[in-house]
Amino acid sequence: MEKKIINDNLKAAMDKVVETISMGVSPIANKEDDGPAGAQVLIRTTPEEKDRWKRAAEKEGITLSQLFRETMNKRATEILDCIHPMEYRKTFPWSEFCLKCDTRLR
Repeated sequence: MEKKIINDNLKAAMDKVVETISMGVSPIANKEDDGPAGAQVLIRTTPEEKDRWKRAAEKEGITLSQLFRETMNKRATEILDCIHPMEYRKTFPWSEFCLKCDTRLR
């Protein structure tokens, strides 16, 4: 009985593709106005927390990365920018202050 040599075209094609592609992670633009997300942040968490966060992102219809960015940007705004109503502001011709958080706004 003669052995037949089978030429695996699919394997050869996949090997060729692997040779030509970059194995790095490319930045993904999540919104038209957001631009590519090229920086990374490492977050250590438990598998249970990660699964919970991932389910929350899926329920919102967004990626886990988008959920983190949106949540962190909102929190950073609360911490770094004054979000108090206009009634707490004192305006001068040269400057504006928030009397609640003592932030100079301009």
